[in-house]
Amino acid sequence: MISIPKIDPSAPIIAIAVGNTNTRIATWHEEQIKTPLAVPTDDAAAFEEAFDAHVAAIGASTPPPVVIGSVVPEALERLRSLVMDRLDRRPLVIGDNLPLPLEVAVDDAQAIGVDRVCAAAAAYDKIQTACVIVDFGTAVTVDLVDDEGALLGGAILPGPDLQLTALAEHTAQLPKVAPAVPETPYGRNTTEAMQAGVCRGLAGAVRGLVEGYATSLNRWPQVVATGGDLELMMEHCDFLDSPVQDLTLRGIGLAYSKFLTEKGA
Repeated sequence: MISIPKIDPSAPIIAIAVGNTNTRIATWHEEQIKTPLAVPTDDAAAFEEAFDAHVAAIGASTPPPVVIGSVVPEALERLRSLVMDRLDRRPLVIGDNLPLPLEVAVDDAQAIGVDRVCAAAAAYDKIQTACVIVDFGTAVTVDLVDDEGALLGGAILPGPDLQLTALAEHTAQLPKVAPAVPETPYGRNTTEAMQAGVCRGLAGAVRGLVEGYATSLNRWPQVVATGGDLELMMEHCDFLDSPVQDLTLRGIGLAYSKFLTEKGA
């Protein structure tokens, strides 16, 4: 049975989204994300500083609930220990002691990334009809939610930095370059050729996936985009309708709010 400490449902909480590269932390209050901040997932000291600052900013007489969505098991365990040490209470972990915020109609609902589910839940909560969610992170995910609000599945691609790193590490002469989109569709040197191939190629791949989803729906869905590389990719993906920063954090807050509502808190 899922249980949570007795809480004030109107009080703010701390929401944490643990990604492969960055961990984002924010306050969730009155259905809004406030003071979001990103730190490297492998930088424990930076996260502790950000966490302590958010707890202090809330300034509650009782420790605020902490809700975590994580795709990095080692980092999750570190955060569990930190929350217990700082607040003397267990965090709420989505998919563990807090339910997923959306119906997941895939082969194994427990195997799908919590970040994908939370982002999909946040998008559907606003749109209330079939939609596609593109998350430009370390890995790029392209997921489909149907009209009834069920996550049907999606696709996973390596993100820009991951692709460029692979090219540098598995070839004899290609350098390691930063993700960017050249002014011309073609690269005028090796660096631009790699960037054009990866970033423009990724835009084309995501478009192709969305077109396939549209065919299965018999209409073009609204496409919501988020992720650390959103700014880089947005200009070159004219099929994206709604850029939303911190979509996963919003989904984490929504998971908490939905659970309280269902429990009558």
